[in-house]
Amino acid sequence: MAQKGLIFLMKDYPKEEVGENFIFRKKFRFIPYFARPIKTIIELEIYPFNICCLSFYEHKNGIGKNKYRLRSKLGSGHTRSIFKACLDAFFSLEGYHALIFVASNDLNELKELNPRYSAYQLFLERYLTDYENYLQKGSIKLNTLMLYHQN
Repeated sequence: MAQKGLIFLMKDYPKEEVGENFIFRKKFRFIPYFARPIKTIIELEIYPFNICCLSFYEHKNGIGKNKYRLRSKLGSGHTRSIFKACLDAFFSLEGYHALIFVASNDLNELKELNPRYSAYQLFLERYLTDYENYLQKGSIKLNTLMLYHQN
């Protein structure tokens, strides 16, 4: 049985032949301690100027261009545990980093201020350590939020 919790998997570097332009990417696996043992992959792509783009997807959906758009049928506690694991992965980085996430629309849907964006923003307001010290930039139209610490 796979170990539960947040587990660091690997650090990889961009493949220029496919147009990747991050400095490096850290991958983690998360399996909650409770509920169904669904594996979630969390990726932190680090760009110049300490910018971190956070994304996650269910392990079984890891192949294909729509992996971030597929929705899993998870309860609120399971979803919150994934969000917390994402923050734990983010805080494992050394120093201060801007945090960027894009709340992808579901397949065959294009909606401004989608439910994912609202959920991510609400979660960050409640659980991001010293949230009041982060400045926010983003686009509701693109469902993208960037938080960066004032330091």
